Amino acid sequence: MTSIDNPPSSFRYDAVDWTALVKYPIGLAGQLVLLFGFFTGMDKILAHTSSLRRVPFAVNVVFLYLFNLKSSLVSILPNSKSERRKLKQEKWEYNKRKVASWTPPGIAFVFGWPLLTFGLRAGTGAMIVEASGGRYATSALMSLMLHLAVGDLWNTVNNVEDRLGFSVLLIYVLWLTKAFAALQFYKVQPMAGKLLAVTLTWLTAAVALLTRTWQINPDPLTGKREPLLPMQHPKWNTKFRWEQ
Repeated sequence: MTSIDNPPSSFRYDAVDWTALVKYPIGLAGQLVLLFGFFTGMDKILAHTSSLRRVPFAVNVVFLYLFNLKSSLVSILPNSKSERRKLKQEKWEYNKRKVASWTPPGIAFVFGWPLLTFGLRAGTGAMIVEASGGRYATSALMSLMLHLAVGDLWNTVNNVEDRLGFSVLLIYVLWLTKAFAALQFYKVQPMAGKLLAVTLTWLTAAVALLTRTWQINPDPLTGKREPLLPMQHPKWNTKFRWEQ
């Protein structure tokens, strides 16, 4: 097994990984198409079910909370730890990332993600469904699905492929999609938009933390910060789920 702890400082990546840059948007678009198709199907079924024209608010909260947790199930890019192990090139040994000195304690992440972020996404999403007459396949709710899909893509890039540089760019995109979703929510139900915007505070902290992580973790091959664009190298390999 080859170690990359002490590489020659003269190493340079040869080219941008265009395969990855093509597959990422395809994966994102494919996931959104599947989500929109699923919601459209739900709307049609509910429209033809006289006994259940509209799902209760509490049920929608639970339903959308589960979507926060499992939206990656409809991603066509790998997202899980087992898929990470399949993609990892065995000859490469990675260093554990250093963390910023101001990284919050673990309990803060429990509050920030499962409770604050996931909870408000689910609650405000249910508010939008209710304000939309019980429909799911709406532009407002799909703006939240765009945010979730970008989050799943970030997970693929950062946690499966270990591309720290590009994951920094993506988390800024993730912030923008959350702001966009909050704006779309506000147009439909002002309170829902305001509540969803609250989660931008935690996401802003996550953006700052990942940016700092990128700054203090030089690329083991070059000794410099990892490129912000995905680069070609055997240690990185972007595949769709069916290609593994």
